[in-house]
Amino acid sequence: MGNAEFLVIFMDLMYYNAGKLEHEQVPANKLMRIIYENPLGKATLPFLVKRKILSRLYGAYCQTKFSARNVPKFIQQYNVDMSGCKTEYKSYADFFSREKTINFPVDTENLFAPCEGLASIYEKITVNSVIAAKGSTFSLAELFDDENLAETYQNGTMVKIRLTPANYHRLHFFDSGKIQQKKPINGHLYSVNPIAVNKIARLYCQNKRAIIVADTANFGTVTIVEVGATFVGSIVHLFNVADSFARGEQASYFLPGGSLVMLFFRQGSVTPAAEIMANTATGFETKISLGDYLGKRQ
Repeated sequence: MGNAEFLVIFMDLMYYNAGKLEHEQVPANKLMRIIYENPLGKATLPFLVKRKILSRLYGAYCQTKFSARNVPKFIQQYNVDMSGCKTEYKSYADFFSREKTINFPVDTENLFAPCEGLASIYEKITVNSVIAAKGSTFSLAELFDDENLAETYQNGTMVKIRLTPANYHRLHFFDSGKIQQKKPINGHLYSVNPIAVNKIARLYCQNKRAIIVADTANFGTVTIVEVGATFVGSIVHLFNVADSFARGEQASYFLPGGSLVMLFFRQGSVTPAAEIMANTATGFETKISLGDYLGKRQ
């Protein structure tokens, strides 16, 4: 491996937290590198990942009471923020999809994070070549499976939030509004960790995902894309098409595994947070909590 390639991987496994760079702890990091970087490991992709065998086996285990024994160790090892959550769980799946007490910001002038994770923001996106990671791009038409919808986000803004296994895996509505469209798209369950994104072309467009179009009170028409990943059994929605929703209300949750949420805003609807934009420009994600500042309404 050359020095340049090593640097890319090293950078991708770090993020900004309160202005300081920190290393990301990746569960099953060795297995990830074997599957996505080792030639022999790559040969298992069609069998284990594309056929979802790993995810099904892991999902079944996570539903058992035996998996609950791993929860206290996981919380300690990955320093999971358990504020507002209950303390006992009947299984790892129960812990993973845990609910928590929240107080979502009421200020309608600003855009606040609908979930916690590692955030990147891209402004003035080009719909035919949206940045996924360093050296990796995708097409919005392919991601949405809708060319007309994609064109409406030319020169718009994309907020990408990668949820690691240690994060709170529930998505909340960042504004009040109404659901216009909900479209599930079946696909693979590749990991959304940068290790995999750098190795699998157009990964987001190949994975299982849900496309949600919503009219919001303060940010116009927004498209939300929820992307499943390795070990994610399903995405559970708590709304239906034509439903109205309120700011801070729960929208959906993921079952065990890492996952990804992307928010697409049309041109002229939001001014992104300068700090996150600066971090993104240097190739790093930014650690955020639910309700953190992401930008300002234009």
